[in-house]
Amino acid sequence: MQTTGGDDVDYDVLVIGGGPAGLSAALQLGRSLRNVLVCDNDEPRNGPATKAYGYLTRDGTEPQEFRRVGCEEVAQYGGEFQDSQVTAVTKNGNRFVSTLDNDKTVTSRKVILATGVSDRLPDTDGFEELWGNGVHHCPYCHGYEVRDEPLGVLVNNQHMLEYAKLIYNLSRDLVVFTDGEDVFDEETRSAFVKRGIKIEDEPITALNGSDSGLESVSVADGRDIARHALFYVPPMKQHSELPEQFGLEVNQAGLVEATQSQHGVGFTSVEGLFIAGDASSGSSHSIATAVGDGTEVGKTVNMELSQEAFEGGWK
Repeated sequence: MQTTGGDDVDYDVLVIGGGPAGLSAALQLGRSLRNVLVCDNDEPRNGPATKAYGYLTRDGTEPQEFRRVGCEEVAQYGGEFQDSQVTAVTKNGNRFVSTLDNDKTVTSRKVILATGVSDRLPDTDGFEELWGNGVHHCPYCHGYEVRDEPLGVLVNNQHMLEYAKLIYNLSRDLVVFTDGEDVFDEETRSAFVKRGIKIEDEPITALNGSDSGLESVSVADGRDIARHALFYVPPMKQHSELPEQFGLEVNQAGLVEATQSQHGVGFTSVEGLFIAGDASSGSSHSIATAVGDGTEVGKTVNMELSQEAFEGGWK
């Protein structure tokens, strides 16, 4: 990512996070003649994946390539970038004062948090190593590539049963792993078994594979169950501490509660502070929806700036 900007520079908008949502917001703002700085420390949620699928015109693009192209497009409209983490943000009157980890300080009229979430993975051997390469979250992002293969799905609570049906759509050779949890009632178990779905109730002890992906799932009684991919939706937490520093409400799913009004979307409880993308309750979790949410939040911020300039007289 290009690095520009200096000490004590005043911007219309600081965008914290250079993923699809943040870059999309910055693109809209740049095209609206806004002075924008994007700060990002290059820790994308989809970084472990070799390719990102399901986004029209960019299907199968490597995550880093998607980011590079996005940065170039934002730069065409004067967007600036810092390869830095924003460590603190305070509000001083009608300005935000933000401190970067390179000891630089910037001020801005508005701030967009596009900081995303982190997936809380089980500490099972091999899980983290195979995440994004044989162990997947999203069937829309990575399901097609493993269609008709021997698949597994980790269902460790009753809310995940509908998710398992999505995976069954990809392959009839499916094993549901409960990891020792009691998630099936008799009727539901019977419905799954009737469709040829195997249910494995033994706790998972390890995931086994290599650079080429998942090979098998080890369970507590010593068996290794051959699978080519495993699907799992992990719990999430905010990737950044900034929402907590601002006292923003985080729901049970780990997302910041965003609100909308007739003037736009992405509002938080702090005036002038907006949220976009995976970190927000207003967006679902894919590149396409993150880009869409970032677009709408960027438009909302531009509308606020336009109204304030028109009514208050500043330029």
